[in-house]
Amino acid sequence: MMTKPASVSLSLILALGLVACGGGGDDSPTVETASYLPDQAELGAWNVLQEARTLCGFGALTPNAKLNVAAWSHSKYLVDLSIATGVYQLSHLETPGVPGFTGVYPWDRAEYREYNYLGLAEILEATEREYTHQPIFPTMEERGANSMRSLLNTVYHLSGAMFEGSDVGLGAYIATSKINATTWREEYRFGSLFGYTSPHQRIALGIGNVATYPCQGSSNIPTKFVPVYESPNPFPDMTSTSETVGPPIYLKVDAEQTLTLTFNSVVSEYGVSVPTTVLTAREPRIDPYISDNEVFVVPTVPLDPYTTYQVTLYGSIDGMAFTRSFAMSTGS
Repeated sequence: MMTKPASVSLSLILALGLVACGGGGDDSPTVETASYLPDQAELGAWNVLQEARTLCGFGALTPNAKLNVAAWSHSKYLVDLSIATGVYQLSHLETPGVPGFTGVYPWDRAEYREYNYLGLAEILEATEREYTHQPIFPTMEERGANSMRSLLNTVYHLSGAMFEGSDVGLGAYIATSKINATTWREEYRFGSLFGYTSPHQRIALGIGNVATYPCQGSSNIPTKFVPVYESPNPFPDMTSTSETVGPPIYLKVDAEQTLTLTFNSVVSEYGVSVPTTVLTAREPRIDPYISDNEVFVVPTVPLDPYTTYQVTLYGSIDGMAFTRSFAMSTGS
């Protein structure tokens, strides 16, 4: 069996929204407004995402039926196009005239479903597998959980997952095609749309407050991140799947404020200090996909499995000093 995983972030800016790109389903979505259903990828993703956001102070989300359908239909569009063309497809964009088209951009597809946004973000994730002997596949719920964990273990995806809109739509789609007499290809796409339609739905952290992910109590954090699987690649000098760093640590304040980090340390329970690099909208490395209210601290080496790390952060919010210290633990 050959596996080609991809978590791709194609970052676009819309009004107040960051659009970042991060899949089962039959021919009609069955997701309900109030809850996601057992055995769906959407439920697995929802559980991971809601736990991460509420634990770390980014605000709880509310499933939105219109965004659910918009996310699901785009996942189906990508799968159907991949199978029809034989070419791997993962994009925020849709092409008029292609079967399943509902809008060129994510905001067009949201409006098509009558979601009248003020801010919107999208993240997508995909896997493609070719196999000659059918492997043991995870359940759909497990696939969704794995998709969301993959999206949270990135840079631009993670920013999108912690978007300030309180509405969320999740949609997954999967299909298998036969390539030849002995080979099959499975296409899976998963998408999340975040948004708000009125100012009171815009989640505010509050003046002087900083939220982080991971945070105190976060567990089963991956030990490494492969930058080449994210696009744009946050570490463009790393072009091979063998080049890895540690899991990104995200800091955010409200968009009207400026976040500056002056010191950070990541230390294992054994007292080993981990080297890190910092990604910001400003020097020493200017990143156009990161805003002034965001900072990423990224270990430059993978972390150890099943280990607790103490993270210490010092900085300022609009010139006012803050400190943050928390323990997180890795998984396998």
